[in-house]
Amino acid sequence: MVPVEWPIATAEKAGGRHAACVAVSGRLRVVRADFFLDSQARLTEQERALMTAMLSDLVAGLTDEFVILLGAAEAANDDGGQMFDRLWKAGLLDIPDLIHLLLRRAEEERVAAGILSGRAAGGSRFLQLFVGDEDPGVSADAMALILARGRRRDRFDGPKILFDDLSAEAAVTLVHAIAAGLRGNLVRRLEGGDADERLATAARTLLSRHDEGNRLEARLFDVVHALERSGQLDDGMIRSALDAGEISMLAEALGRRAGIEFDTAWESVLGGSSSLALLLRMSGASRMLAGEIVAGTSDVLPGDPESAMAAFDRLGDEEVEAARKWLRLDPAFRSAIWALDSDDGHPSV
Repeated sequence: MVPVEWPIATAEKAGGRHAACVAVSGRLRVVRADFFLDSQARLTEQERALMTAMLSDLVAGLTDEFVILLGAAEAANDDGGQMFDRLWKAGLLDIPDLIHLLLRRAEEERVAAGILSGRAAGGSRFLQLFVGDEDPGVSADAMALILARGRRRDRFDGPKILFDDLSAEAAVTLVHAIAAGLRGNLVRRLEGGDADERLATAARTLLSRHDEGNRLEARLFDVVHALERSGQLDDGMIRSALDAGEISMLAEALGRRAGIEFDTAWESVLGGSSSLALLLRMSGASRMLAGEIVAGTSDVLPGDPESAMAAFDRLGDEEVEAARKWLRLDPAFRSAIWALDSDDGHPSV
């Protein structure tokens, strides 16, 4: 459960004489950029704190893995926290796929906490019901998801991301950034000139352990796929997921029924009244179920219930099918089309 109030920043990051020095020297450029950002798109302090904590933990864990591979005696004192600060200042943690993942996990926590506000968390009990399912595939996949989620909570029950959760591209970029961060200390400790080769070998070893098939999203996909095979991906299951605050499973289930990918469905859930209404129509949700989802998420998702239900009623079958075809296109293709449209002012399609 996400705490109601989170600290805005740590003292060493935002307080004392260092902060004052920043304010009178090089702060104006950053303040100007921050001041004119869209207030609706900016990170909340809670999201920023959670994303920072998850990223710091990931960097520290991978740094420890490097330490083990290189030998403790040679890599001693390469603290994960120090590594995080170095990579942050160098801009090496600005990896699009990684930031996208951090944001989604933070949003999942926020939305789930909002749905369950004033109620006991029910996600684990919801999944445990499927562990005892008669279908062995459903049972096994539900247990795998429960275990995977357990590995992604810290001792305070805060969310974590694991190395396997990264895309292959993000994993390669982050691992080599950490290797570069370790290089200076390793060069000083080795008499020979083989520091680069040892770091490269350690990076290859670490990357060989990366398995996208172990992503949390892959486990979620497996459960929903098993439920679909067993004929249980119905309105009742989706309603139960909503009641349990299982927002990611809700998005996966609606996306599966709509025939679109999880990332696209997730963006539709958080995209406002019209996009949520469209997803509900594409998924074949009944008007009653649509109303329950809209009402149950009205306090934590953008838009308003009246607009969402009006859009749900207004959408025609041809419009829904046209949208489905569009959303099934590769995201990179869709992004390129939108970029061209906005560049010359003339629609490409």
